Amino acid sequence: MKPLGADAVVNYRRTPHWSRSVRELTDGLGADPVVETGGPDTIEQSARASALYGQIALLTTGTAERPGIEISHAAYALSLATIRRVFVGSRSRFEDMDRAVSAHGLRPVIGRVLPFEEAHRAYREYAAGGAFGKVVIGIGGADGS
Repeated sequence: MKPLGADAVVNYRRTPHWSRSVRELTDGLGADPVVETGGPDTIEQSARASALYGQIALLTTGTAERPGIEISHAAYALSLATIRRVFVGSRSRFEDMDRAVSAHGLRPVIGRVLPFEEAHRAYREYAAGGAFGKVVIGIGGADGS
């Protein structure tokens, strides 16, 4: 992850209580946003890692072994995070879509490309609702590509 620009990386397999490491890395503030992909197995750590009034994007809510999520009051009270359920498709459905996009030469409409340094501006412009097409935040050269 560091080659992709991450300032710090915590391996959840090597560090089962990874929320403590996140808190240390953020000087006790916690992370915002938190993307929760483990569902019932990791939701408690995500709540503990989240900043006060942070946002947790919940991508999965259960497994065959654990069909729902539970968060202790102590973990939730630590952050008071807002948990938003984000619906995503399966990997096989994504691969189907990817093949269709490639086969038909589909390209997204790009309204504007801004360099990474202007990410806040890009989000503000997109949130204002006047964008036609995608607002892209580049991570490469000065032109944002």
